[in-house]
Amino acid sequence: MKKLFILLFLVGITIVLTACQPASDLESLGLANLTAKEILTQVENDTLDVDGFALSVYDDELLVITEDDRLSIPLPEDEFYLSVAPFINTTHECFYHSATGCRGELKNASFDVKYVASDGEVLYEATHNSQSNGFIDMWLPRNQEGTLTINYNDQTASKTITTYAEDPTCETTMQLS
Repeated sequence: MKKLFILLFLVGITIVLTACQPASDLESLGLANLTAKEILTQVENDTLDVDGFALSVYDDELLVITEDDRLSIPLPEDEFYLSVAPFINTTHECFYHSATGCRGELKNASFDVKYVASDGEVLYEATHNSQSNGFIDMWLPRNQEGTLTINYNDQTASKTITTYAEDPTCETTMQLS
């Protein structure tokens, strides 16, 4: 009887201590069973509540950052995430995109975007509205080098962009003129 009491006491303490710990797993954040691409798409569409965590996008992983933990979700092996904030007057330095923190100048604006490989093949072409944070998110083919061109009204910016391992996922140097 004494052993049963001790066992029940230890189980009870474990339950209480577990309940008191801050939640930092993907399920408790509402991210269970979501891929990195699905999470970033929901952030882009403003359909994901990001209170309580931050998101940083590296070349090969999405890092979910809470007060107590850093959880890694792999990015697709054949696609490269790039978030671009074209600007006219103001920008900031950035290398790896903070999907929950970076802010660009041109919010909710319409842009024509084209990514052309070095051999002339058009790899990506779309019209995008920038998000409420001023960024345009796109998924480009991995392991490419090409020219990204962005048109906004009568202004254009172009830059060579590569999508290799350890390349930046945040582009904030494309000044429209």
